[in-house]
Amino acid sequence: MKVLIVDDVPDYLNSLLRALRGEHEVLVAENIEKAKEQFDKTIGLALLDVRLSEEDLANRDGILLLSWIKETYPEVPVVMMSAYRDYDATVDALNLGAAYFLKKPINLRELKGFVSTLAGAKSEL
Repeated sequence: MKVLIVDDVPDYLNSLLRALRGEHEVLVAENIEKAKEQFDKTIGLALLDVRLSEEDLANRDGILLLSWIKETYPEVPVVMMSAYRDYDATVDALNLGAAYFLKKPINLRELKGFVSTLAGAKSEL
C-alpha cells in the first residue's frame, strides 16, 4: 500500500518513514503544498499531523489538508496525528472524515499493526 506521511518535524517524519517503508511504499511531505503535489488516486492511506508549521498557531493546516483530501479523494482513509491536546481539532477532523486520531508520541509498533490491518482490508475489496 502507498502511504503519504505529512509532518513538519523532520525527525518525526523520518521516524515514521523508517517504521513503515519496509512493508509499504511511503511518500513524505513537510507541508500542504508538497502533500498536494504528491497526492493521487494510488495513495492508500494518509497520515497527517494537525499542525504543519510553527506559524500555524490555530492548528488548522492539517485540518485544511484533510478537508481537501476528502473533497478530492474521498475514498482515501486519513489518520490524523497531534502532540497537542486540542479537542476542537480532534472533533473537526473526525467530523470531516478522518478514520482515526493518534496522539503523539505514536507507538510505532501499534502504527505498523494499524496500517497493516488497513492494507489487508483494502486488498480484500
